[in-house]
Amino acid sequence: MLSPSQKRALLSGQELFRKLSERELDDLVQAVHVKRVAAREELFHKDEPGNQLYVIVEGLLKAQTTSVAGDDVVFSIMGPGETFGELALFCGGKRTATVVAIQDAMLLLIDRRELFPFLRRHPDAAIKLLEVLALRVQKLTAMMEDTTFLNLPQRLGKRLLDLAERYGKRTPEGVRIEMKINQTELGDLVATTRESINKQFRAWSEDGVASMSGGYVTILDEDALRRVVEQE
Repeated sequence: MLSPSQKRALLSGQELFRKLSERELDDLVQAVHVKRVAAREELFHKDEPGNQLYVIVEGLLKAQTTSVAGDDVVFSIMGPGETFGELALFCGGKRTATVVAIQDAMLLLIDRRELFPFLRRHPDAAIKLLEVLALRVQKLTAMMEDTTFLNLPQRLGKRLLDLAERYGKRTPEGVRIEMKINQTELGDLVATTRESINKQFRAWSEDGVASMSGGYVTILDEDALRRVVEQE
């Protein structure tokens, strides 16, 4: 159990609430709860009622849906500082995706009944949430365009470069993405099969572009991977 001062410190470190005054933070702390989710545990399921907003403090989660044929499609992988759950919250409807933890995670949770009065009292925070919503729409649009217009190496390369920017660590071999993810999850992320991901990494490993071992991806040659993504 976290104390109010600990919750306040966590809130002030999140992009969504960083510009709030001390008085506003003290007001919001009363509405914040802490939720811990174990790796591979489902936080919520698509079509469940959506009454909470979440901010990730630690860990990684993925938002996904399942087609009629039973295939999973991952919309996004989310890490510390990111906010989610706002679409169903504002619409007063059902969850549009299933969210599952990739790693053990700690989240800040704010219920609709407590968040809306706070936003009415503090419109600057409401504007920041609108920015989050707009970015979410932009990301979904970009993902649909990638799936339609880019081939598998381009889609996978683009996602790996994005993950490397967010979670990459430079090593003697290259940029290692410090996020454990299996080939099935990577396939879900770029709308393909585990077998296709495996085949692509074998080719990239032979060419010295990227490798995957023990669930971790290392980009061996960033420039080469960017050329793959940017090819006509």
